[in-house]
Amino acid sequence: MLDKENLGRRIAYYRKEKGLTQKDLADYLNISYQAVSKWESGKSLPTIEMLYEISHLLNVTIDSLINENAWKNRRITYWDTGLDSERLHNFKKQIMSLNSEDERMVSANYADAVLFKMDTSQMEEPIYSCVTCVPGSKEKLAREYKYNREICADVAASAVNFLVKDGIKPVILKAMVVCGNQDQEQIYLMAQSFRQVCDDNRMMFAGMEISAQPVNYAYGEYNVSVTVVGVQDRKRIITGSSIGEGDVLIGIGTEGIEGTSYPFVKAMLNKNPELYHAKIDEEHFFIEELLRANRAYAREIAVLQEKDYLRGAFRISNSLLNNRVWNPVDRNKIPEGLCVNIDLSALPVMPLYRFLFEQDMIGENVFPYHFHMGIGMVVIVAEQNCEAAMELIGQFSECWRIGQIEKGNRYAEKKIGTRGQIKWQN
Repeated sequence: MLDKENLGRRIAYYRKEKGLTQKDLADYLNISYQAVSKWESGKSLPTIEMLYEISHLLNVTIDSLINENAWKNRRITYWDTGLDSERLHNFKKQIMSLNSEDERMVSANYADAVLFKMDTSQMEEPIYSCVTCVPGSKEKLAREYKYNREICADVAASAVNFLVKDGIKPVILKAMVVCGNQDQEQIYLMAQSFRQVCDDNRMMFAGMEISAQPVNYAYGEYNVSVTVVGVQDRKRIITGSSIGEGDVLIGIGTEGIEGTSYPFVKAMLNKNPELYHAKIDEEHFFIEELLRANRAYAREIAVLQEKDYLRGAFRISNSLLNNRVWNPVDRNKIPEGLCVNIDLSALPVMPLYRFLFEQDMIGENVFPYHFHMGIGMVVIVAEQNCEAAMELIGQFSECWRIGQIEKGNRYAEKKIGTRGQIKWQN
């Protein structure tokens, strides 16, 4: 004999799982909601014919409704969370096919720890470095406008540049994406973007782990991060100690904006939403230029180190005029008694920054303190090596002579001063 109370409790349980009210279920069954209420309170039983209709509507078996053992052994699966775990596993294997084929990489499987070798046999005292980076506030706009590959290249470049500014040679990169259910083609393209940055900068790609969390992320939402590991002989670590008076500053070009500058652009977009669809010239949309990936400079730094030209390297996060760039807390800084003098008239004025300036939302004197102006890295070399250094850098990136090192306390406690004016007009 059927147990009225247990059967009613199970009908109520599975009805709520489907997100139905008692009236909804009654309407589907073409009965009164009072009848459903009586079943669930254990006051009456549905007919056998009605049980079949209930099980069909609630997408459960008759056994689940009437069998006590089936009820006690009910479970929640990944299907219940909206995740097809088998499909995800097969896709992860496809992503792993992008891993670098390199004898130094011992193991790089999914989310497992990466096992790899680094050749330090020619180094007297190897120094290892590791950094993990995320895109920051720029990531949301990239998701919205489907610049997924660009944001991956951008965060990978940022991680690489954190290492190379200290002279560290990046060796291996591991990526991670946390997402909801996602277009697998887009995810694959994102992994390809990471692999491309690795190939361009002579690093091993240890794959991209996918943490699919449809319970936390909506379709199309994601967050990415990368970890890069590198090594260098201690004697070749860039400290800035060899920088001297008269040395030359060479700015190396990049595209897009740094993530730390994005909040200023977002404030401008909020004031003038028409900018979302604006063009900066006849061919290029503002959003397109804004979301271009910044460059990684492993090759540029490597060729300068090989020639022993490099005296200093400084990653430009949000502005050339930020004193913390040249005088950081720990290492790789301008020596005491010296300072940099930036020639503003020598800075390239990229179309993106000219367009932002022409919006007239930020004053002329303040604008260059908010953006890197298209220069992602500054290297310092001796005057006699400047021309040769620029030729080497030019194999990979645009570059400009933008200033020099001066002696004295001309700028008081600051390490930076300027001369000239930015040439905003073509």
